[in-house]
Amino acid sequence: MPAVNDDFSALLAGREVYPIFQPIVSLRDEQTVGYEALARGPADSLYHAPLALFAEAERRGALAELDWVCGITACAWFLDSGVRDVPLFLNVDPATFGTACPIDLLPTYQHALRDLNLVLEITERRAGDPAAILHAVTTFRQRGGRIAIDDVGVNPFSLNMISVLAPDVIKLDRSITQSRVPGWARTFVINSVCAEAAATGAAILCEGIETPEDLEAARAMGATFGQGWLFGKPGPLPVAEVPLSAEPLPRVDPYPACATTPFAVAAERARTLPMCRRMLTPMCALLEDMALHTDAVRLLLAAAPAGTPFSEQDWMTYSHIAQRGVAVVVLGQESPAPLGAGVHVVPLPEDDPLLAERALIAVGSYFAAALIARQADPERHPLDGDTQLYDAVLTYDRRLVIEALHTLVGRLNSLPVDVAG
Repeated sequence: MPAVNDDFSALLAGREVYPIFQPIVSLRDEQTVGYEALARGPADSLYHAPLALFAEAERRGALAELDWVCGITACAWFLDSGVRDVPLFLNVDPATFGTACPIDLLPTYQHALRDLNLVLEITERRAGDPAAILHAVTTFRQRGGRIAIDDVGVNPFSLNMISVLAPDVIKLDRSITQSRVPGWARTFVINSVCAEAAATGAAILCEGIETPEDLEAARAMGATFGQGWLFGKPGPLPVAEVPLSAEPLPRVDPYPACATTPFAVAAERARTLPMCRRMLTPMCALLEDMALHTDAVRLLLAAAPAGTPFSEQDWMTYSHIAQRGVAVVVLGQESPAPLGAGVHVVPLPEDDPLLAERALIAVGSYFAAALIARQADPERHPLDGDTQLYDAVLTYDRRLVIEALHTLVGRLNSLPVDVAG
């Protein structure tokens, strides 16, 4: 019996992984629209199976390097095959964003960016630095790439990130595709994805289509693309030319470059109203109550002017909201005492223009709202305290809310990777 190679370090240093490819097809004509690359370790290794391979990489703190190796190796195989116009889907862990490509892989990476039609699949099983993810996604799209969110339905992280990232392709997990048991959780995921696809033009792709019944279910859920053993098992790229579908992958227009603060975005697109501080407080409470008493909100971001610190009651409210599984981020405030898990406090520099604004942004799978205000010109309104006037915008326009949220993402560098909840 041959010896089993269990030296993970040598495997990683020698780049001893290889890809197999599974076709992605249009559900209209069942012809190929692309291939997803799937990583495997050496056949004589304990790490041949992807679960063992990536689990060991995570244990050793080498997940980002392995991610790069798997992705660039797949690109190299695709380049050698001569395939150019067929989209190649590459899985990327959120923790990989913000890490540099290993120097030995850089030439192939640059070649792939130039010559291949790449789609980055962001796995939803682990959250990452939201600022790094958005920066990487924006840069990748500027270079002509597309974005997919993978395995939607396994973890709430994906439903939060769909609106933020505006992916070109939303991939429903095989558990959603293959389930025949009605349930509110599955229905919630499907409705959320369909609503997002209708709003942005993203394509819905069902994974795990293995039977005609799975195919029928995928079509009933509104999927236009599919993947699974019914269309082809993972394996080598075909040698002969494969007929391609006339159904193209969509390109979703990503959110435009944002201004530096939420108010700078909102004031350009919505009417501002004068409000005093006494009016702002109950308006904020409307959104806080949505997060506290319903399942509509999954992400809550709050900021306030430096001169108007949050009260003890405010901090208690945000702690209670976080206990319900909502990711809560507070910017520019100092908490009076240690807070429970789920409330993340982000300090701001003294010259940050956000310190002149009051913002509360609430986002969920269906719901999006923001109350955004900036202190009015003191020469026009010299009052202070509860009578200090603000120029304010209350909006439920989802696209405007997400654009306002984008102005805050770059300030979230200090968040831990579990912030998405």
